[in-house]
Amino acid sequence: MAKISALPPADKIFAGKVFVLQGDFGRFPRTHLNIARLIARHGGRVESTITDRTTLLVTTIEEFRKGSPAIEKAISLGKAKCRIVQWEYIEDSIFTKNGKPRVISANFHEIQSVLKRQNRLSEAMAIYKKKFIMDATATKGLADPGLHHLYVDTTGYKYHVVVSRLTKVDSKTRIEKYNLFLFESNAAPCTYMVGAKYNRPGAATTYIKEYMIPSAFDVAFRQFRKFFRIKTGVEWDCRLDGVGGGEEAFVYVPPTKEQPRGVMPMGWVEPEERVGDDGSEEE
Repeated sequence: MAKISALPPADKIFAGKVFVLQGDFGRFPRTHLNIARLIARHGGRVESTITDRTTLLVTTIEEFRKGSPAIEKAISLGKAKCRIVQWEYIEDSIFTKNGKPRVISANFHEIQSVLKRQNRLSEAMAIYKKKFIMDATATKGLADPGLHHLYVDTTGYKYHVVVSRLTKVDSKTRIEKYNLFLFESNAAPCTYMVGAKYNRPGAATTYIKEYMIPSAFDVAFRQFRKFFRIKTGVEWDCRLDGVGGGEEAFVYVPPTKEQPRGVMPMGWVEPEERVGDDGSEEE
């Protein structure tokens, strides 16, 4: 039977590891002396400088960013020899819920990994903030972003619909446009309401607020679909069928197939995939 390497006992979880402490870990009791005692109590050894024997450099993100000689030396040793971790690696190894120290991987507390997670979080927050600002700008004059947001259905479709048409005035072509919104309250239980904006060149924006009354979803959604039908001449459930509502109607350009397009009636299929009663494709 092959030998299985046994885990070190609870009081020796740092056995064989050589630590170096670098930076300020905060107020008492996180002093270098106390941390060194904790490590020694659990089988590890603390040295003052980075050498080829060092297996763990315990430091802070602030210290890591300074790029001190100790940091540079630890990086040059490579992760296979020396890992650069936060104080939390020691803390989480020793101070467990059941009071029993355990051997844990350094991966989660490795500073390079922590910085990558922080960068991903910052990028995600920046994207969210950008979308929030765009939504707030689009709905300005209708809904307070602190109280309402755009409704998003189970397909991920956001209920901000733009319909437009070209008209001629004094031999000039102009674009008229409606922005139609279905809002959901931030507070629960959720209420819903519908608003719209009308724009045309040379005129101030017209805000349509007659449906801006908190209602149950089915009431607000019925108003949303009614407004869409009146302006486009097309039923909401037929919006992806490629049908038109006439020369005077506003036109809705749906998202591509790769994007969320909203919930469709059960059994609906793409127009190009439909077949006639005789089995031939419909034109």
